[in-house]
Amino acid sequence: MAAALALATTAFFMPLFLKQDLGFSGRQIGLLYAFFSLTSIFTSFPFGLASDRIPARNLVVLALFFMGVSLLSQSILRSFILFLGAYLIYGLGLNLFRVSLDALLLKSLPRKVAKTYGLFNGARMLGFTIGGLLGGILLQRYDFVSTLRTVGCFYFLLTIIWFLLPSTITARFRVKTYWHDFRDPKVFLFAIWLYLFYLHWGAEFTSYGLFLREDLGLSLIGMGLYMSAEFFVVGLASVTGGLLLDKGKDLYRMAALGLLCSGLGHMGMVIKYIPVSLAFRLLHGFGDGTIMVLSYVGIAKLFRIERIGGNSGLITLAIMLGNFTGALIFGPLGAKMGYGVPLFVSGAITLALIPVVFLPRFREMSHQKGL
Repeated sequence: MAAALALATTAFFMPLFLKQDLGFSGRQIGLLYAFFSLTSIFTSFPFGLASDRIPARNLVVLALFFMGVSLLSQSILRSFILFLGAYLIYGLGLNLFRVSLDALLLKSLPRKVAKTYGLFNGARMLGFTIGGLLGGILLQRYDFVSTLRTVGCFYFLLTIIWFLLPSTITARFRVKTYWHDFRDPKVFLFAIWLYLFYLHWGAEFTSYGLFLREDLGLSLIGMGLYMSAEFFVVGLASVTGGLLLDKGKDLYRMAALGLLCSGLGHMGMVIKYIPVSLAFRLLHGFGDGTIMVLSYVGIAKLFRIERIGGNSGLITLAIMLGNFTGALIFGPLGAKMGYGVPLFVSGAITLALIPVVFLPRFREMSHQKGL
């Protein structure tokens, strides 16, 4: 939760800093986030493999150190090329943190998988909720440079979490074993589905904050309140979804409902009337929270626990490829046609994924290991 709080304090406000303080163009912002995603593309599987071979808690702490160093560097640098280098270090740290923490979670789960992850994601979204509010307050009262330095130091402080995390059992498998797992048609279809769903992340990272600021005219504190309300709903949906799945609710109907809410919410939030836009954004958050829980349930159902770190890293690779593609497409699109357009288009793509949920091959996942 604390790491999520730190991330949310700056993440969705970053495009404002890049455009207004550093003077980066829409194309440069798109490239920045695209290369940020590239770090995840190239490192997701290696980091996942490492989390099977090295205690995951060691990697979590190393990741926090990288993120702290990066944010302190970003507070100093003004050149696009140098800032890009610092941002890539942040991407490496964030992806190592994400993959290692996922592996730690999945390797430590009790039998009630959905409930446990729902509670985990609920706690993480609580961190995002508080972080969004805190970010708006800090940025309203202080400048972005001071905020970056504060959050960077906070990441260093968080390294003491090593003493609280469980030590996971390690194992070594040949790389081709993971490829054998991943080329299963059910797994591959699941990965493609997630790739297409997470295209909307590219739209959010490049256009969301700018849409709130320039199209809706929100203040920094107003942006924090808007974002935090959604994070709260994502967390609530995660906890509720996990509990419902463990009580036997249909996995695929929940997936279809999640996609419907996520897609319609993204499309409707571009309405330039704040109460209506926020209502649709909360609908989107409910959908995203549901899909997040289902993603982890899918991973737990498809892969053996001994090498779930590497395999979950491959799934993260598919997600980050979607983020990367979305950033390349939606960054320039937002700068040229308006920041609401990428949000609307990515929402329509999400709706188009609903029929995939009911394909026979996709539904065969329910016969893998059971829930």
